Amino acid sequence: MVATIYIIDGGVFSPPTKATGQLAFNISSFISSKNPKSKIQYHFLPTNKYYNKPWVRCVSEEDRLIMLDNLVKYINKNFKVPSHISFKVDDWEIEWGKKNKAPSTSLNTLTNHFSSTQLKSLYLCHSIENIIMRVKGEWQNSLQLFFMVKFIVYDIYSSHIIGSNNTSSYVYKSFNVQELLKQANGNFPQPLVKYFKKHNISKQNITDFINYNKNSTKFDGIKDLIMQNIVFLPKHLVPESYKSMAGNRVREELDVYYSSLGNLQKFITPETQSFILDKNLYHHCKSTYQSKLISKTRSKKRKSKAKSKKKK
Repeated sequence: MVATIYIIDGGVFSPPTKATGQLAFNISSFISSKNPKSKIQYHFLPTNKYYNKPWVRCVSEEDRLIMLDNLVKYINKNFKVPSHISFKVDDWEIEWGKKNKAPSTSLNTLTNHFSSTQLKSLYLCHSIENIIMRVKGEWQNSLQLFFMVKFIVYDIYSSHIIGSNNTSSYVYKSFNVQELLKQANGNFPQPLVKYFKKHNISKQNITDFINYNKNSTKFDGIKDLIMQNIVFLPKHLVPESYKSMAGNRVREELDVYYSSLGNLQKFITPETQSFILDKNLYHHCKSTYQSKLISKTRSKKRKSKAKSKKKK
């Protein structure tokens, strides 16, 4: 039986760009090259509207799903996608939000959407910005997640910004082990429990390190344990000017040059461009944004495969 590797790409995707599609293809191909006997299932997993970013609510959840559907079609049409690699638009967080009226954390999504078996072969996509926040302990449940799944990291920083061409070294130097251990509140993943036992680190040693940074060298090995679960995408596989081609740049173009198709064609797929313009999505979105603002026109219902099967 061929194992399946799951790659989870979460985000706003408002709107998704060509660069998003190119990066997804490159990441899935790279992971596949390291696991040639495995199937690769790449999930675009958009946040629900309760996530605290204005562009989540600037257009409806349904419209964001449709634009992601268009992106998957674009990838399959424009890249030579092997049969063992597939791309999926995953609406789990959106459906969860409809029931719970709240955003979902990464831990909640992973533990409730995927089985324990699937988690063993699952990668979370992170930009270097996001992984830095994780290793600093700025995002909740980071320590737990580092030992639950693997991470695939793409570097959108220039060497001028980070002062190095070695992304992994930059990430390693950014660790705040004290904060990571503090947020665990004494509930440590099993690999850390073994590490503490092997190095004769007592509960009091851990408390003293967290509060006073005592005997910090004893805890340096934790960085190495975590780094084993972080894979870095080679820089040449990150699309050129990825950061400048992100969704916020598209929204700026739409706000200022709404009728200028030439500007839009540089960034988004023809299908998404037509969809946005036909429905006037993002029209003056940047300049007149209100928290309650969503698409005023109703989207055509996006039929899920599951619903289609039920009808059959």
